[in-house]
Amino acid sequence: MRHFLVKSLPFSLFGLSALFLPLIASAHEVYVLPSDVVAKDLTMPSLGVFEIISTHAGQFFFWFFISIWAILTVLSISLSKPLEKYLHPYFESLKRYAPLAGRLTLGSAIIASGYYGALFGPELPMSDFLPTIAIHPFKTFLIVAGTLITVGLFTRIVASLLVLIYLAMWVHYGTYMLTYTNYFGEMLLTIIVGNASHALDRYFHHMYPYVFHEFLLWIERHAFLILRVTFGISLIFASLYAKFLHAQLAIDTVITYNLTNYFPFDPEFIVLGAFAIELLLGLFFLLGIEVRFASLFLLFWLTLSLLYFGEVVWPHLILAGVAIAIFLHGYDRNTIEFRLLRKLNRRAREPVL
Repeated sequence: MRHFLVKSLPFSLFGLSALFLPLIASAHEVYVLPSDVVAKDLTMPSLGVFEIISTHAGQFFFWFFISIWAILTVLSISLSKPLEKYLHPYFESLKRYAPLAGRLTLGSAIIASGYYGALFGPELPMSDFLPTIAIHPFKTFLIVAGTLITVGLFTRIVASLLVLIYLAMWVHYGTYMLTYTNYFGEMLLTIIVGNASHALDRYFHHMYPYVFHEFLLWIERHAFLILRVTFGISLIFASLYAKFLHAQLAIDTVITYNLTNYFPFDPEFIVLGAFAIELLLGLFFLLGIEVRFASLFLLFWLTLSLLYFGEVVWPHLILAGVAIAIFLHGYDRNTIEFRLLRKLNRRAREPVL
């Protein structure tokens, strides 16, 4: 088994690299395109998926089978007994830092929102939903709230206030807020386990009512399930929004940044590939399949995207931080892959990737 994995690894990596090349087009299009182009593209029709597939049938089915092969290869490596035995102790020791990573991510992202005067992303400036007189106090509040969460002081109270703010944003922006369910998931995670480690709140634990402790112990088992699901929803909706419903946004990004010079495909086919990969990635997080590999994959392409497009870094803190937190925590009991593995072998450890 070990000989097979070593022998097949170079081919697997090549296949994965080729498969995921189109994802470089997955930068948040509303960040990198001029506002007038964004406004025009929002009026254009959705992506003609079946027309693109029929026009590029050979290329589509070739990359489809490469995708299946690559996913199965990663799965076989992830379930390798030698790797599992060797890496399990290291991954198990990382789990304790996952709540801390989640809390620091939310804190730094909220501080950045306050500093830049836009909530969650540049396309949601405070001037859009607040009167001018309230902007400065709200920015101050966010910076203070983010700082308190970062140091772990009054963590649950502050995170609860942020949840209310997120829900209030639905009144103004509607379903577009599904793009930022990753923030919502981080807020809920912080409420549940945000002060579990390296938090000033630990000095106040003895003051909480006993019933509250019992409830938290019950819900803590589902904290990373909540984070995975909300993160998956945000990735799926973002791909549907910018690469299907308003596909011209992604097509113009491909053309403007000359991505066809690097990928010898039509812009529409590149966008279809990026849409399919982002959708699949969101489903992997949502269902709990190859979650560590998905996290590493997202971090790699997110870094490459930031460098290539020269985007502002702060809106992507939440994406990188959630991916890191999920990688550190790994599999929970509700992941499909772990459950299937346990059905086959009750004593099986969690998958590697």
